[in-house]
Amino acid sequence: MNNKQVEPVNITTPPPLQKTKTSLVKSWSKLLGPIGILILCTGALTTVLRPTMIDVFDYFQSDPLGPFYFTLLYATWVSICLSKTPVSIAGGYIFGFPFGLLLSFLGMMIAVFFAFFVVRHAPCTRGMREKGKAWLLSEYRSMNVINIVMQKHPLKACVALRFMYVPSFVKNYFLPLFDVPAAALFLAGSISSFFYCAAFCYVGSTIDTLADAAAGNASGDGGAIKLGLLIGSVVLTFLALLIVTNKVKKFVREQEKLQQKVDVESQG
Repeated sequence: MNNKQVEPVNITTPPPLQKTKTSLVKSWSKLLGPIGILILCTGALTTVLRPTMIDVFDYFQSDPLGPFYFTLLYATWVSICLSKTPVSIAGGYIFGFPFGLLLSFLGMMIAVFFAFFVVRHAPCTRGMREKGKAWLLSEYRSMNVINIVMQKHPLKACVALRFMYVPSFVKNYFLPLFDVPAAALFLAGSISSFFYCAAFCYVGSTIDTLADAAAGNASGDGGAIKLGLLIGSVVLTFLALLIVTNKVKKFVREQEKLQQKVDVESQG
């Protein structure tokens, strides 16, 4: 027999192809472009409807069923991808802080439940969830990382993502696409909704005081102090949201690098 020794061949698996900056811009524009257009349309529609909204809010204030109508309006407003900020502020202005907060929170949770039903259970969208999730996971590695983290730590991941400075309607319809339990989605939605609604309802409940303070008519009752405290609290709130957003992005990037390393090692 011919016993020749065969030299081992080192097979190295090439690393995954890195997308160029141009391809990354094109890839993310497919996802963020429609969202940006929707946000611009929301702002334009809110500006156009402002006089009508004021009349409607006056009606809510005078009608016995006003709180019920306001809650339905809030839920519908957020469900059709409009910003929750103006209606949350209006809730505090019309009904005061505690009651306005309760109505806004209920409206927001109805919108969360509605989005969950549409994405996962509505007959008209049957099959679209899997197609949407498959597209996101195939196009964006960070979405794979988010999906893995949400499976391992569903509540923690959902709370962190809900507190990101992203429009609520995006989170309402986006998060149910992933493989995460409904209980984690609803609990995270309730925590973030309460925080956001409380912040904006408080602003709405102090509009009269702030207007007087800004005009210099309430110096005797501490209006100027309230104005300063409110401005400071709003700034700190948005700073906290931005910090959370950056922390989540940094965590996703780190997990993405780890996942890429695991993929390369498994292929080798």
